[in-house]
Amino acid sequence: MMHALKLSLIRLRAMLGKEFLQLFRDPRMRFFLIIPPLVQILIFGYAANFDVREANIAIIDQAHTEATRAMIADITATGHYTVHFFQDMKDASAAMDRNQARAILYFPTDFGRSGQIQVIADGSDSNSAQLVVGQLSQTVRYSAERIYPDQGNPLRIEIRSWYNPNLEDRWYFVPGIIANVVLVATMVLTAMTVVREREQGTLERLMVTPLGRMEFIIGKMMPVACVGLFDVLLVTLVSVFWFGVPFRGDPLALLLGSMLFLMSTLGLGLLISSYASTQQQAMLLAFFVIMPATILSGFAFPIRNMPEPARILSWLDPLRYYIVVIRDLFLKGGGIGDHPLQYAMMALLGLFTLVLSMFRIR
Repeated sequence: MMHALKLSLIRLRAMLGKEFLQLFRDPRMRFFLIIPPLVQILIFGYAANFDVREANIAIIDQAHTEATRAMIADITATGHYTVHFFQDMKDASAAMDRNQARAILYFPTDFGRSGQIQVIADGSDSNSAQLVVGQLSQTVRYSAERIYPDQGNPLRIEIRSWYNPNLEDRWYFVPGIIANVVLVATMVLTAMTVVREREQGTLERLMVTPLGRMEFIIGKMMPVACVGLFDVLLVTLVSVFWFGVPFRGDPLALLLGSMLFLMSTLGLGLLISSYASTQQQAMLLAFFVIMPATILSGFAFPIRNMPEPARILSWLDPLRYYIVVIRDLFLKGGGIGDHPLQYAMMALLGLFTLVLSMFRIR
């Protein structure tokens, strides 16, 4: 028994040495390990932003009072809007038809008496319309409170945001990048390493050696798992020290969540490799899985806004649970005990994919 275990460890050590050597010897693999995570974090960190910036606003001021001029000055001072003045609604609506204005702010002639303001947004882009109207209305309310401090302004609304006081989109998106980087890198790498063995004809050679199925799978997964944990560390450091995203949680909780999530991604990669005959097929199958997983995860689109079938399907998405864990650890803090459901579901899905891939790998 001990002799068989010793031989198994020797074979496993040889397999791991081969995989690490092959992984870091290939220049394309070294490029894939370092450059894509950095490119993704930089692109999403800067580009994935839903804040209103330089929105063209058409203003019709028919009241011409000191209060309206002060409100317009406050709107301009935010730096979020490019203000254009029009004499009447006809000209302003024509500008909106030409996509030269995303919203219209209308001060009627009786504004001093009624206090009524009309905000009209371009509803062809519903997301942008909600953002522009929401932020513009909020700016007007704050300006009205400053102008009429002692008149019991009915527009007075107190707004607070916990965990992200300034509602920075970067704080919301950047932690989710870690999950997507791990998903893409580890799944694709696992699928490609197995398929590459098949393409080069070395898989058959391995199969005639005393190497067991479990030893083969562990030898394929361990190096990629180390790459995934390295990417988690790399992107976390970039997020905290470059983009200034706070990390308030327990690092051990992040490590545990990452390891449980890796069970699913590695299992899916092995499963893809069992169906693909070439590296091109493996790449296509991997992205066929990655895109729905990303959409259903809640990374960019709230799950509660999805239709019921999509919400049910999202329960099978391990990325959904990892994103909840990682965002809460960054912004809310806490530790392992705060996410028992997420950890349990990642462990369950990971175990299922690994067992299924073991049966598929012959």
